[in-house]
Amino acid sequence: MKFNIGDKVVHPQHGVGYVANREEKQFEESDSRTYYVISIPDTTIWVPVDLTSSGLRKLSVRSDLKKCRKVLQSAPGMLKPDRDLQSSLVDHIKQGSIIAQCEVVRDLSAYGWNKPLFGPIADFQRIIFDVLCQEWSIVDELPLAEASHEIGDLLKKGRVAHEY
Repeated sequence: MKFNIGDKVVHPQHGVGYVANREEKQFEESDSRTYYVISIPDTTIWVPVDLTSSGLRKLSVRSDLKKCRKVLQSAPGMLKPDRDLQSSLVDHIKQGSIIAQCEVVRDLSAYGWNKPLFGPIADFQRIIFDVLCQEWSIVDELPLAEASHEIGDLLKKGRVAHEY
């Protein structure tokens, strides 16, 4: 996906920001690449222009939230507790859609129903939940706390409907 300077974008693990610039960077001695310079509150990230699997995407539109509400309340996918769990979830959200982000938030929430999440997987869940809340807040023009509350309520409704 190509982005223009000024485009609002979402990085699935860093949050909502905008394309501040495109520039040539040389992080390794033999490798010079063109990067999108993404300005996110409190940080800047560089995403290679030619990297299609970063998960960087344009901000969703309001009509996508209707689908998200259904996903967050739907039956969760069953996650297997193995050491590749987080890596497979990262790959899923790198598909580049708010729907994939919702699926991972839903599935990790359900994964923690019987045994609370801890360590790196708990940190990961908090990060992707926070990114989803940021985007939801902006797209639906809500305060961040209201977006977070709505997402939490949808997850609770899904739990009641699908817990056994």
